[in-house]
Amino acid sequence: MNCEKKISAELKRVVEDMRNILKSEDPVEALNNYALALSKTVTYKLELSWGGPSDYLVFEYDPENKELVSISYYYLDWFDGARREIPYNSEEWKILEELFYTCILIE
Repeated sequence: MNCEKKISAELKRVVEDMRNILKSEDPVEALNNYALALSKTVTYKLELSWGGPSDYLVFEYDPENKELVSISYYYLDWFDGARREIPYNSEEWKILEELFYTCILIE
């Protein structure tokens, strides 16, 4: 069974686990014991067009490790939409990563 077929049941299980954590005597400790890690990322949304259709790029950046974690492209038209994750180290990734560090994340 692939992940697309498993995800709904897994999400239901996770939400139930979170409900139980919130009901525990010490929810913070319970979450710390449950979770592997908590990562903080910053989202940059580069809006390219709006209306119908509209499209944009989303860059997820990890400020602690100073690295670009993911890039996604979204294309939306009236009552419909699609998302593509840009594969790491692909030609598209390399171009968009250079754009991000050259034009968006200016430190």
